[in-house]
Amino acid sequence: MVTAPTAVPLRVDIAGGWLDVPRFARSDGYIVNVAISPLVSLTEWPYERFSGLGGSGAWQLLNGKDAVESELNNNVGWQDPAIIAETGLCAWKSGPKPKLWIKVNPEFMAGKLALYWTGKPHVSANFTDWPRNYDAIVSAGYEAENAVRYQTFYGLVRAVQRSKAVQLAEGMAALPAFGECASKYCGSGHGGYAAYFFETTEDRNKAVQQHGLLPVEPFLMGR
Repeated sequence: MVTAPTAVPLRVDIAGGWLDVPRFARSDGYIVNVAISPLVSLTEWPYERFSGLGGSGAWQLLNGKDAVESELNNNVGWQDPAIIAETGLCAWKSGPKPKLWIKVNPEFMAGKLALYWTGKPHVSANFTDWPRNYDAIVSAGYEAENAVRYQTFYGLVRAVQRSKAVQLAEGMAALPAFGECASKYCGSGHGGYAAYFFETTEDRNKAVQQHGLLPVEPFLMGR
């Protein structure tokens, strides 16, 4: 039995999605993600459910379960419980189980993130076996890993743009524009939340006020 925390973050995946599913793992692949606040608990959950933010992994952790094994048994990957437990901005090596490659303080992302609810919930397991361009996913992961290594916001933006191109090619609907520099669906997409990256806090707050986006902040335990 894993000791259950009282509150945990959720996460925004930036690049390398699906490379944490063991049968899609690539020895040359990276998965990059960031933990976000506000936090969730068994009694407080300020997000939509089934939304692409790793909620099922968070729920397992809050209930003291082995969330990595639970997610793998549910035919999806391990990245959600891994980043939720680790926190910060992380790059992971693709493989059958979590292997942390780089972890940094995500404070350079503060004030630049928001979520847009598409109005349509989704379940990742429904899309696991859809055809998609894994070479392009690996390429986006390389871009994101480099951005984590050098802590460059615009490197993350480029990785998000590459990830979104894969999503659109998979058949996801175009996302609305809110003055962002990049956006992508969270998780497996086809609904749920989309993450929006803004050049400045002023741009982010303007989108929040005018379009009802949900502002979120990168989260690092102990900071």
